[in-house]
Amino acid sequence: MDFSPALRRRLALLLAAAGATVLAACEPPTPDTPDAPAPVSTQVTEAAPQNAGFTRSGLDALDARLQALVDSGDRSGVVAVLARNGEVAHVSEAGFADVAAGTPMTADTLVRIASMSKPVTAVAAMMLIEDGVLSLDTPVSTYIPAFATARVATSTSVDESYEIPTQALTREITIEHLLTHTSGIGYIFDYQTNLGALYIGNDIYAGGGDTFAARMETLAGMPLYFQPGERWFYSYASDVLGFIVAEAAGESLEAFMQARIFTPLGMENTTFFPGEARQFDVATLYTHDDLGDLTPVSRAEDLATDAPFEAGGAGLFSTANDYVRFAQMLANGGQLDGARILSAESVAAMATAHVQADRAPGGMNDMDMGYGYGVGVIYDGPGANPHRRMGDFGWAGYFDTEFVVSPSTGMVAVILAQEQPGATTAETTGAREILNALAYGALPTES
Repeated sequence: MDFSPALRRRLALLLAAAGATVLAACEPPTPDTPDAPAPVSTQVTEAAPQNAGFTRSGLDALDARLQALVDSGDRSGVVAVLARNGEVAHVSEAGFADVAAGTPMTADTLVRIASMSKPVTAVAAMMLIEDGVLSLDTPVSTYIPAFATARVATSTSVDESYEIPTQALTREITIEHLLTHTSGIGYIFDYQTNLGALYIGNDIYAGGGDTFAARMETLAGMPLYFQPGERWFYSYASDVLGFIVAEAAGESLEAFMQARIFTPLGMENTTFFPGEARQFDVATLYTHDDLGDLTPVSRAEDLATDAPFEAGGAGLFSTANDYVRFAQMLANGGQLDGARILSAESVAAMATAHVQADRAPGGMNDMDMGYGYGVGVIYDGPGANPHRRMGDFGWAGYFDTEFVVSPSTGMVAVILAQEQPGATTAETTGAREILNALAYGALPTES
């Protein structure tokens, strides 16, 4: 199966290929993240860099590298926020939210965070688990009955009847399978197999008319890649989880997150629906054209802006100033500024590597990357991570965004750009790579 670059970009638009930028056949992208967090300050306050636990030379190097990323035309704009021990120590802003208009990129610029939505949806699910409404063992079929009779592919290729051969489930998909991406559900990044083509052809983000509930039923009717729990595979799991959160809570996912997460944390600009009133507050989405030149993505191809549903795996808009508050809440063991979102025990469970080398793909194992509940986790695995410390956790987004919480150093970092990967987008030059190298490089050597 060979799909054009334009089709691939359209199909992947809302998704976050966390960490790795290329998917091998049936093998998902790898992110950047850590383990059980140690609580620090419950406040996020600003402090002078020289007093906040980062080196001046390290912060200067970060600023210079982000500016160079913009000057080279690799990115239109980028913003990074670094905090340590509960204090925002440094904000680095470079380039433009809109190049033609000359609108600067700032820590208050609204951007598409793509798969950085997944940890937020995981937190929402963990809140309902604490409330006793859901449990880790709750079958997905409780809320989407069609999943009770889901089938499992025995081959990713069609048989002589041009059908994907399947077998019955040996166990039902549960909430824990969704939280850990071990459900067997597919995504739209598998371009090599017939099963991947089936998922692409039934993209739950594309098209119109059907309700999100109807799209969940369609998803349940497609073969799983494997029996639930067998291995890790990047998937629609967080979108299914977001749908279940809304059904279990009896309100929309937007309403639940606004009331239970965003308002208590002071995340005033985070939403699934920026709407017409705020369309000019949203950073322009850029890509690189066939000549390698930076060019804006047309509104017609910018599917995230007009999405009709709350896609819990990819649909949120946020700002660096907002998301650093969410990340600091996790670093603090579930609380911020007196608002308790989750218990410390639930945050620790999220940041534990439930998926390790025996179930993770090679790209994750090479980086000692396991997976918890909605976040990737650095653990004592078979590989080596060039920058991150044991227990660090977080996740990345398709449009070159990422956050990391580093319990052992007290660092929280967020970086946001707006690049839709294209055929000429440089794979080795981006905001995420800079964050990993230079945020850690700005820590004193004894940290």
